[in-house]
Amino acid sequence: MSILVVEVLPQGIIFGADRNITITKKRIVNQGSTFIKYQGQSQRQKVLRWPNRKALVGYVGVAEIGGIPIDEWLYDFIGDNLNFSSFKDLSESLCSKVEAQRRIDEGINEPEMLIIHLGGFEEKNKILVPSIYFIRNTYKLAEDGTYEDIRKEFQNSEELWSDSYFGSKIPPEKIRTYLEKVASEYKPFWFHQGIDLLTFNTIESFQKIAFKFLCESSAVHPFPKTLLDWEKQVKMSILTYSAYFQAYKGPSEQFVGGGVDTVSLPWPD
Repeated sequence: MSILVVEVLPQGIIFGADRNITITKKRIVNQGSTFIKYQGQSQRQKVLRWPNRKALVGYVGVAEIGGIPIDEWLYDFIGDNLNFSSFKDLSESLCSKVEAQRRIDEGINEPEMLIIHLGGFEEKNKILVPSIYFIRNTYKLAEDGTYEDIRKEFQNSEELWSDSYFGSKIPPEKIRTYLEKVASEYKPFWFHQGIDLLTFNTIESFQKIAFKFLCESSAVHPFPKTLLDWEKQVKMSILTYSAYFQAYKGPSEQFVGGGVDTVSLPWPD
C-alpha cells in the first residue's frame, strides 16, 4: 500500500506519493501452501509525468505487474503513448491493459487492490480544464477508509466533472475561480488514495489548519502562491503521515515512508 495525493489548484495539478513498497517473501511448504517468511520495505517511485508534460499518473496498491515493478511497466506504457489523442482514449487503454495483465498475473488467486489516477488538461466546452481519471478494481470505500469489494474487473471514470464533484455544479469557465477560492482558504481540492484514509485525512486536515494559521501570523511561512509552493505542502502532508507509521507501527508495517516524490503540470496559459 502507500499514500497517493492528488491536488487540483488554480496554478495546476500535483500528484504526490511516498516511496515505500512492501516486499513479502514466501516459502513453499506441503501441498503448495505458503507462509510469510519475511516482510519489509523497498523504495520505488509511484508518481510519474509524461516527458512531453502532457499527463501525470500515480498509483497505490499492488506494486508489481507483468513480473516487473509497476513504475517500470508504466514507463513502458508512457513510451508507447507519448502523443495520445485524448485522455478518455488514454485512460481506456491503460485500464484495459492493466486489467488484462493483472488477470494473467493473478490467475486463479484472489485479486489484489490497484488504484491508478491519470491527470492532465483537456478541452471542455472549448475551455482547457483539469481532468482526473480514476482506474481501480475496488468497488467500495468503507466509512473507516478501507477498500472493499476488490474484483478482477477494473473500472474507469473521469471524476472531476462527474455529478459527485463539479458536474453540473460548476461550468468550465468558472472552475479556475472556484479553485482559487478554496485554495485561498487553505483547502485545495484533492483526491486521496491509500492505506487508512481516515487517519491520513484527519492528520492532514489538522496540519492544514496549523499551516493556515502560520501563513496568517508569521512572515516565515508566506501563503502558497506557486505550484512549487503547493508541492511543498503535499510533501509535508506525506512526510507527516510517514512519521506516524514510524512512531506507531512495527518494522514490518512501515507501509508509508521512504521519502516523497511529487510531479506537477502547470495550468496551460
